Amino acid sequence: MTEMNDSDIGAFFDECARNGFLESFSPDDEEKLAELFKRWDISKDMRIVEPGCGSGRLTQRLADAVGPGGLVYAFDLSEEMIRLALARKLPDCVQFACGSVETVPAAGASFDIAICFSVFPHFSDPPKALDELRRVLKPGGHLWINHLKGRVALNEMHRTASQVIIAHELPDEAEMERLFAGHGFAVIELLDSVDTGYSLHAVAGKD
Repeated sequence: MTEMNDSDIGAFFDECARNGFLESFSPDDEEKLAELFKRWDISKDMRIVEPGCGSGRLTQRLADAVGPGGLVYAFDLSEEMIRLALARKLPDCVQFACGSVETVPAAGASFDIAICFSVFPHFSDPPKALDELRRVLKPGGHLWINHLKGRVALNEMHRTASQVIIAHELPDEAEMERLFAGHGFAVIELLDSVDTGYSLHAVAGKD
């Protein structure tokens, strides 16, 4: 198994950015996103943390959802992805940064919701990532793990994409529930569908 390394992962997604990958959504993606937004139930003035924001293609929608009184703190390991994200010139409620989910520069209990869209398998240390997300989420805050593909198809895609991400897999349901429970989250729903993709909804424990 290839060892995960943030530097290598960042470089891989730098190349994706240079090749124009992950800049926009297909019509099929748009239908799935519309359903996700219903389920995320984002309201005005919410504070959202978005690890692995990539080129900002989702960030733009999140900014519209929270409005000028909210905040979307979006970050990515890839400098090239962040360059593309900044070029979108999103409103002031969005803050972009190049960085790791393991060290979010925010006070504890700062955010209402964390949205990990198409990124969880790329966390080099998932337990540390969950600990940090638990720290910055308010007690009772929501954490979403979402992919537009089902787990099996997603894992197969990663196995054939590149040596850098060959081992970047979503664990099975039982392992995800153990992992989240061990790091301060209760999984309240996990859906995995070939047609609609993967969705895990967890809530941060109350201190």
